[in-house]
Amino acid sequence: MQRLLAIAAVALFALPLLGHADEAARSNSDCAELLERWAGDPKAAPRSEINACKDQLAAAPMAAPAAEPAELANLDPCGGPDAAGSVLCWGPWATLAPAAAAPLVALELPERAVDCDVISELASQCVPQVEPVLPIEGCAPGTPCGFATIVAGFTSDGDPEDTTFARFNLAPDGSQFTVSPSGAPPIDSVPGMETTVDPRDDGFENLRATGTVGNQESAVTARVVRNENDEVLLAADVWTHVSSVEPTLVAQSGYFAWGTTTSQAGLNGLNAGNVSLSFNGPMSVNNATNGSMTVKFGTNPTWTGTWTNPAWSFGAGGVVTGANLISQPGKFTDNVTGTGSFVQGAVLGENSGARGIAHVIDVTLEGQGRIKDVGLLRDAITPVVLNP
Repeated sequence: MQRLLAIAAVALFALPLLGHADEAARSNSDCAELLERWAGDPKAAPRSEINACKDQLAAAPMAAPAAEPAELANLDPCGGPDAAGSVLCWGPWATLAPAAAAPLVALELPERAVDCDVISELASQCVPQVEPVLPIEGCAPGTPCGFATIVAGFTSDGDPEDTTFARFNLAPDGSQFTVSPSGAPPIDSVPGMETTVDPRDDGFENLRATGTVGNQESAVTARVVRNENDEVLLAADVWTHVSSVEPTLVAQSGYFAWGTTTSQAGLNGLNAGNVSLSFNGPMSVNNATNGSMTVKFGTNPTWTGTWTNPAWSFGAGGVVTGANLISQPGKFTDNVTGTGSFVQGAVLGENSGARGIAHVIDVTLEGQGRIKDVGLLRDAITPVVLNP
């Protein structure tokens, strides 16, 4: 069988033998046979005949393979014990370059995506999915999570250049919080702050928590959504922590948005249903700024959003990875300048009425300068199912 394949392969060449008038002209198939015999027996023919056949086959143009691809696919001339002597493999006459090529049928294999999660001989061809870089530590599905600004002093307001972002966590009863800046010690409130809750007419309640332990004082003033067990589901607005150690007084404060991220099962359901959800609401640092975001779940979930203030506005868009949302540079409106701007958030809640998005914006706007804010957006409408 290997011999037959060799004959079929070398039949692709068609120029006549030149420069050997004293020897009978050989056909390409005769040359192939001679070279195959010579590979195993150097005395099979005079050296001049061997060289003439090499030249004849090396100079011949390639033609289409005579055999059907299915036939060639089942034949591997380089896989057997006689591979070293085959005209289709590297043998003693390795200078014949066409013989080193793979069987022609391999060139007809269609390109396909390689699953990097599956161990395969094609694994080296895979292009792994690159997870987006999150400027602030992201939130795992189904876990309490939020974001906060940090400034020095009691007022919670500060210059954007002196404002930093951090992860934020609040106890379910509002009695304790933790602000966790990247690369710095966490800011822990005093434990067991006393809380009071008052009703509002906009779907929120007002929560106030205060506490003093030793030389430390902490406070939270927030809009909250609670469940039937009085556990806080969504919360946003102001935190403060003061630590006095004579003769110094250290005060830090800021704004926050917090909740429990949508579970993986909940995210799977939204993606499987190709659901589109809209969210809106005021930002916390500047209540005059209103944010509006739409998340389109599905195989490759995405989001778009706009933020509008009496003095400025901008738009952004990006991708959803797990419960996290992150902007993409090419999705900002043209008035967003520079390379460091970003919007990051997390999808919160499981049910309509208790869903939200906790997020931060850090953008530099043409003619306006740098803006940093944090906000909680509530679900705006009943979920809309997109075309599957």
